[in-house]
Amino acid sequence: MKSTWIAGLFVCGSTSRDIAAFGFSPRQAGSRRQHHDVRKLSSSAASTSSAVNSNISGSNNISINAPSGISWEVFVSQANKSNKDKGVLSASSVMESFSSFSPSPGAITVNAAFFTTQPNKAIGKVKGHLVRCIQKKEDLTLSAIEINNVDSVEKVYRIVTEHMRLTTVNPKACDCMKYYFQGNESLEEGDPSKAIAMYNEALSLADRRTRQTSQLPKGPILMKRARAYLQRAANHRKILRSLVKDLTDTVPSASTMKILYQTASSNPELSASIFQRLAGDSKVNQGKFRQIRYRHDMHEFALLHATQDSLQATKLLPQSANAWYIAGECLAELRKLNESNQYYVRALALDPSMKDLLTGLMEKNKLSQEFMDVARASGFSGDTLRLAVDVAAS
Repeated sequence: MKSTWIAGLFVCGSTSRDIAAFGFSPRQAGSRRQHHDVRKLSSSAASTSSAVNSNISGSNNISINAPSGISWEVFVSQANKSNKDKGVLSASSVMESFSSFSPSPGAITVNAAFFTTQPNKAIGKVKGHLVRCIQKKEDLTLSAIEINNVDSVEKVYRIVTEHMRLTTVNPKACDCMKYYFQGNESLEEGDPSKAIAMYNEALSLADRRTRQTSQLPKGPILMKRARAYLQRAANHRKILRSLVKDLTDTVPSASTMKILYQTASSNPELSASIFQRLAGDSKVNQGKFRQIRYRHDMHEFALLHATQDSLQATKLLPQSANAWYIAGECLAELRKLNESNQYYVRALALDPSMKDLLTGLMEKNKLSQEFMDVARASGFSGDTLRLAVDVAAS
C-alpha cells in the first residue's frame, strides 16, 4: 500500500502521484468545550489544499465514485485508532458513518489519515477523532473545516447535515448506523441475542423506502448478523454437549443391563424393584432426550439464519472475499461441506492472501465429508447423524 506525506497530514493508501502541501495551520489548544470543536480553516489554507489529489485509493480508504459538481473529501485521523473506551466510536466506524451518510454516490469520499499536528489531548481529555473536511468542485477548493473529538454517530450526522450542509440525508440513516454499531459492541461482548436485536433494527431501517438509504451498509450488517447467529449456535452447541454427556452418564450400559437382568432372574423377589427403578429412570431419560432434541433444533435454527444472511451478503457484496468466507463457514457448520468449499474457492480468488486459512478449511471439509459418507454407508442417517456430527464437531 502506497502512502503520501502532506504538510500536516499523512494519507493512507494514496497513489504515487504527487500531492501538494495541505495548508492546515496547527490547532490552537485553548478550547475546553466538551462537544466536538469545529473550526473553519482560513481561505489561504483552504486554497493551498486545492491541489490535493482526489484520486486516493487503497485498503484504508472508503471511497465512492465522484460525480461531476460539488463533493466533499473527508480525512479521519487514525491517532486514536486503538481507543477502546466504551461509547466512543472507533476511527473506522467514523469513516463508515461518513460514507453511509453520503446522500448520493460521490458526494463524500472518506480517507484514513495521520495528522502531524494533533490537538492537545490533555485539554478537555479528548477521546474522539480529529476530522478535516474539504469542499471541492473538480480541482477547486471551495471551503474547508476541522472538527475535533468526533466520537459518535450523532456527531458525524451533525457534521454532514449542519456543517457540510448536506441536508437531504435522512435522519433514519443516523438511527440505522447507531443500531449497527451497538450490535457490533454487543457481539464483541459475547451477547449474540442483543446483537441480533440491534442488527434487526438496523436492517429494518435500511430496508425502508426512504430518500437516502442506498449508501447504508446493508451487506456488512448482514455479515455481522450472520456472525451473531453463529455465536448463538455455538452457545446452543455447548449446552447440547453438556446435555448429551449427562444422558450418557445416566443411561445404563449394555453390561449393566445384563447384570440387572441376571440379578432379577436369580432373585425373583428383587425383580419388581429393579424393573420399577428402570422404569423411573426411563421417564427421566425421556425428558433429557426431549431437552436434547429441543437444543439441537435451536442450534440448527441459528445456523439456518446465519447461512441465509451470509448468502444474501455475497449478493450485495460480490467482490468481498470476507463475505464469501463467512458464507463458506456458515455452510460448513450446516454440514453443506461441498458447497462450503465452493464459497471458499471464490473467497480465495478474490483474496489470495487467505490461501493458508482457506486451504486448511477446505481440507477439513473434505475429511468431514468422507466421515459422513462412511457413516451413511453404515446405516446412520437423518437426525441421528446430524446430532452425532454436531456434538462431535470441534
